[in-house]
Amino acid sequence: MILKVVLLSLEMGGKAVAIMNSQNAERLGVLGLARILIRVSKREQTAIVHTSPDLVPPGHIGVGKKVWTTLDLVEGLDAEVDTAPFPASVFFIRNKLIGRKLTPDEILEIVEDTVAERLSDVEMAAFVTALHNSGLDLDEATSLSLAMVKTGSQLKLDRRPIVDKHSVGGVPGDKTTLLVVPIIASCGLQIPKSSSRAITSAAGTADRAQVLMPVSLDIGEMQEVIKKTNGCIIWGGSVHLSPADDIFVKIEYPLSIDPLLLHQL
Repeated sequence: MILKVVLLSLEMGGKAVAIMNSQNAERLGVLGLARILIRVSKREQTAIVHTSPDLVPPGHIGVGKKVWTTLDLVEGLDAEVDTAPFPASVFFIRNKLIGRKLTPDEILEIVEDTVAERLSDVEMAAFVTALHNSGLDLDEATSLSLAMVKTGSQLKLDRRPIVDKHSVGGVPGDKTTLLVVPIIASCGLQIPKSSSRAITSAAGTADRAQVLMPVSLDIGEMQEVIKKTNGCIIWGGSVHLSPADDIFVKIEYPLSIDPLLLHQL
């Protein structure tokens, strides 16, 4: 199907999304939250589609900023729009929903698709909910941790030893880091501590630390702080060490659950 592209001034959380007129969506055979493939010249982008009877007129497709910039679009340009297959990771999520154990390769594919934004919010919520209901055994927790490391940036520090700390967090424990990290660093040990923002409470460790200092540092800034002070307290989402974890946190927050706590301890 050939449709004319329209830029929608919607950030959409930085995700690849598109909005089709309901008539066009019905002709193409897609429903809301399905995947479509948008092609322009030799460039193509998979997007999650939403439908509307009047937000975009028939014969047009509205796209968010990510699709617009990725495909280098121009208002009114013709784009070829087709259905796109579901990624295999969706079927792995379904398996977990019914209580089946996931293999390391299946977990890696789910995490890779999460980071690459090939999964919708509904599918990621289903995964988080499945973990909450069925839990993770030690093998799954290990595979999930390794997958998160593999799909993120990595911090390289030359000096040893490197130490870390984890606590339960939440209301009972999200102040511990603010006390423990400076104490450990003052003893000459390196402790590059990344923390999350709020998940199940009004404020997380990074939110509390931000009252006192900047916490949205990049990898280079993080290394400089560690070099000067032996330690740091930063928001993990700013350094992309585990981008999947930050994405899952955004899903967990409105549900007030934290099923990934097991693999963090």
